Amino acid sequence: MRSSTLLRLGGVVGAALFCAAVTTAPAQAALGPAQPVDIQLRGYSSTGAETQVGRLTGTIRFDDGNSLYRLDVTMNRQSSYVDTKLQIDVNGTAHQAIYQSGSLYQDFPYPGTVQNVRLTYEGVYFDGATNTAKIVKRSAFYDNPFN
Repeated sequence: MRSSTLLRLGGVVGAALFCAAVTTAPAQAALGPAQPVDIQLRGYSSTGAETQVGRLTGTIRFDDGNSLYRLDVTMNRQSSYVDTKLQIDVNGTAHQAIYQSGSLYQDFPYPGTVQNVRLTYEGVYFDGATNTAKIVKRSAFYDNPFN
């Protein structure tokens, strides 16, 4: 009798310890709807010739916890002499700068409340008419639908 009681007690204590050791994962914030991103960089020479410098396409999504945004974009370097630059401003303040070409699929955590994001895309083209390199940039603004 005594050993069976000890075995039961040991089983109960073991189960309680196991339950105490297992913690639940924190709730994951859900991402909102994808907002399209499409920025085409064009440079114009002094003679009016157009050069397609770079293109940023994809989507941006915000989480319902207002603490991060996700970019699923492709940065195409068309005629840019250097890798294109993506400047990301959150709530009007610089947050990230990314120099690359190709795909970018990334979550960007933010230490405060993400109210809005401005994406500024930049590239460099050569104006043959004046023999100068010129920077061209365009931006787009995205409002967080959760606040």
